[in-house]
Amino acid sequence: MPEMHSHGKGKRSMRWHLKTYDVEIVRDLDSAKLDELGEAQAEEAAESGYLAGNKMYSDLRGFGWGDVELAISVEQKIIDRLSQANDLEAALDDWDEERFSATEPADDLWGLDVGVAAATIALSAQGAAPVGSCNASGFGGQHQASYPYVAFYAPRHVAAKIMALAELAQVGLTSGAEGLAVLFGKTDIDLIKFARLSLQQGSIEPDKGVIR
Repeated sequence: MPEMHSHGKGKRSMRWHLKTYDVEIVRDLDSAKLDELGEAQAEEAAESGYLAGNKMYSDLRGFGWGDVELAISVEQKIIDRLSQANDLEAALDDWDEERFSATEPADDLWGLDVGVAAATIALSAQGAAPVGSCNASGFGGQHQASYPYVAFYAPRHVAAKIMALAELAQVGLTSGAEGLAVLFGKTDIDLIKFARLSLQQGSIEPDKGVIR
């Protein structure tokens, strides 16, 4: 349970504690169930803001490794800030106010949740098309997911590289609905670990990752 502290008149604040989620880490991708994101579909989704159940979709394809390095740096600073705060929710409110006035997308983590942002950008650098993500309230706030994840489209050879990285990072990777693959973690910091390994590896030969 989070550590509780008195705060003001009867109010209590919570400090951040690393969460371990009730999810089994499995790595099992069925290539027959994976779809790629076509250009026409991507353009329509970018205009409508909707794709595969995500009503706030934004196009995050085409990032490079320099972007991944930046994403890791920015996200880690925010994680450090939130994890060291005496009042997590107050610190998150302050961060939310700052991100609304950010002039650079990276300073806003491209609108992504803390804890899944760098992994999302890393997937993009690998050649995947990120679709949706959530940090499962791991760094405060109210979020719907029960564990941190990033859902994405990817061609088979890209999915194989991502599978190899998932094995190295010891995170989960499964086939999801609507032709998506889903990368997920068991703790709040698993997916930034995946991002770091992605940056270190750059690319991995497809035959090192096994998908059916």
